[in-house]
Amino acid sequence: MNRGWQIDMRWLQAYEHRMAAKAGRPRGDMDPERIDDRIYDMWAEMLGFQDSTPVSYTEDGIAIVSIVGPLFKGKTSPFRSNYASILEGLDELLELPPRAVVLKIDSPGGVVDGGTAVVDAVNELAQRTLVVASVNGCGCSMAYRIASQAGSIWASKDSEVGSIGTYWQVIDYSKAFAEAGLRSVLLTSGAYKGIATPGEEITPDQQAFLQGKVDEMNARFLADVASGRSMTSEQVAAVSDGRWWSAAEAAGLGLVDQIGGLENVLAAIRSQQGQNDMNKATLQPAAAGEQPAAAAAEVPVTVQEAPTRPDLAAFMTAFGDAEGARMFRDGMDFNAAQTAHLQTLQGTIQDLRAELAQLKQQAASMAEAVKGETTPVAIGGTVPRSLAEAFRARKN
Repeated sequence: MNRGWQIDMRWLQAYEHRMAAKAGRPRGDMDPERIDDRIYDMWAEMLGFQDSTPVSYTEDGIAIVSIVGPLFKGKTSPFRSNYASILEGLDELLELPPRAVVLKIDSPGGVVDGGTAVVDAVNELAQRTLVVASVNGCGCSMAYRIASQAGSIWASKDSEVGSIGTYWQVIDYSKAFAEAGLRSVLLTSGAYKGIATPGEEITPDQQAFLQGKVDEMNARFLADVASGRSMTSEQVAAVSDGRWWSAAEAAGLGLVDQIGGLENVLAAIRSQQGQNDMNKATLQPAAAGEQPAAAAAEVPVTVQEAPTRPDLAAFMTAFGDAEGARMFRDGMDFNAAQTAHLQTLQGTIQDLRAELAQLKQQAASMAEAVKGETTPVAIGGTVPRSLAEAFRARKN
């Protein structure tokens, strides 16, 4: 039986058609979540790696979290967003919040299960640093629910935004079974155990029970939008019937704050550096005629001044035992140490990106060379599961 969905229905219908056709099976006989899990297992076994968190950084330290495509709970495909990977990335950012975070969104939404944790993590992160949702194409249903927790939402001109709501489809096959001369015998411990078992009639009481679950899931969705967007329940009710809108229409309804693409968001962040010192900070457009910053050197890293020089323990906690002790011994100012440490981290990030790209390219080449073999491809070294793991490996 399918789970509850907070996704644009148009995408799910097309997806089910494609997956059923590829598998040579009738539509309705394939669960999209199970299909993607199988595909992920195949790729992970063939290439010998686990998917990394969908977080990247600009040269001047702005974190970009990619939320792309249909969203599922588990790690479905190494090349597609999912709640587990997104949450890993957000947890890293919560440990060491960067100067700003951009949620780069192009998604119709996804399953309800697993999405709430991502919604809560974005809300928490927005209390600690500037978080901007940048919709570039589609920001619907669960994807919009996630975006609503950012300090502000931007959408490119041709984006679609909305499709707020929840649904759950079950199919009553009882008449089809009867016409085929089949009789289903369901042995169950209760009237609601085994709902929507193929061949069993769905009773009015069972349908009412399922509708109650949909209403419960949707109530949490609407509450998140209301709190995240500072909207009244009446305002949310007016935009939560499943319709979606253009970016301009969404802005008029209070679902979007600004019209602009990712490059406009980055330019605005760079133009307002140091101005966002409030919780759940919002982002305003850059001044007219201002161009996006082209190089990290043009955007210095700002560090809050410390009233007194921290002790040795603070240095070792912040920068590692050996490096922290060296900085403290040399009499380095804590602010200067932070700046130097951030610059080192930025360089390490670039090195890790290059290493990961090289390893993945090597894995793809090796997989191509051993097509048809059942033994998993062994790759020299271990590809880190996340950026934090890569840092720990280097530190050790």
